[in-house]
Amino acid sequence: MSNWPSLALARLKAGERLVLCSVALAKGSTPRTTGTVMLFSQTEQWLTIGGGHLEWVAAEQARVLLGQPGGPTWSMSRLPLGPSLGQCCGGVVTLLYETLDTADLDWLKALDGTLRAGQAVSRRSRLRPDGSKLVDIQCPSLVDESRLDYDGSQGVWLEDLPPAPLTILLFGAGHVGEALVQILGTLPCRVLWIDERPELFPAQVPDNVSLEVTDIPDALIEQAPANSYFLVMTHNHGLDLALCQKILRRPDTAYVGLIGSMTKRRQFERRLQQRGMPESRIQDLVCPIGMPGINGKAPSIIAVAVAAELLAHAYAMGRLSR
Repeated sequence: MSNWPSLALARLKAGERLVLCSVALAKGSTPRTTGTVMLFSQTEQWLTIGGGHLEWVAAEQARVLLGQPGGPTWSMSRLPLGPSLGQCCGGVVTLLYETLDTADLDWLKALDGTLRAGQAVSRRSRLRPDGSKLVDIQCPSLVDESRLDYDGSQGVWLEDLPPAPLTILLFGAGHVGEALVQILGTLPCRVLWIDERPELFPAQVPDNVSLEVTDIPDALIEQAPANSYFLVMTHNHGLDLALCQKILRRPDTAYVGLIGSMTKRRQFERRLQQRGMPESRIQDLVCPIGMPGINGKAPSIIAVAVAAELLAHAYAMGRLSR
């Protein structure tokens, strides 16, 4: 996932050393594909390379490296999943381990800043036999998907990171919005969370979430990239209507969702018709929102239903791949 630089930066700034574990090669049946990454500190771990015995072995090796300050900055291991680990998968995984500390802050900031700006970025690392490495950051014109490539003859490790495949603008910092942000924080997306009341935002938000405090959100709607996802769930029905009208005026939205009942939908349809909104765009408004069949009214249940609907839509439209 391309949000790992944000996770790494946050932990390094908190004074921790880390190991980045990447699936460098995956042959046959394996839990995760090439390019999957995981982060380890001495006491915690983030993301996943597939769980089970494979992940346990990776954690053990990562913490050996973390216990060797001044030691090698990288190492690799080849793991046949069946013979070595007793897993049902019959494939072979090669893992690359890279230690991260304050010496890596500059290139990590470059990676993270480029991704947050919505641009693709490449990291080219020369892995030296003595355990050191040199890192070069580049911005290619086009990267469609995450890619890792190791050239053993040259000792070069190339990692391509595309920007998050989904941009989500979430209007409203109420209970549902807060619950939803926690779920979206684990998904391959970039979230702009918008409200006029700064006191409602929690002190900590996921690394892929940016906060915007404003009572004039029109510019944010206009500046959003094409094929953005919009979720309207503010505290004010009048504001909801104004936001929906502004968003639906854009012809290039991927998804426009409004929290509410069928009664609210009918009221909004009528008012949008009175304001001259084309019927085709009114029908693009998703309300009620949430995956059908998930019917609870608790904020956490609504959040799960909405996240599931967004994922289903993104997969159906080819914005996400399996």
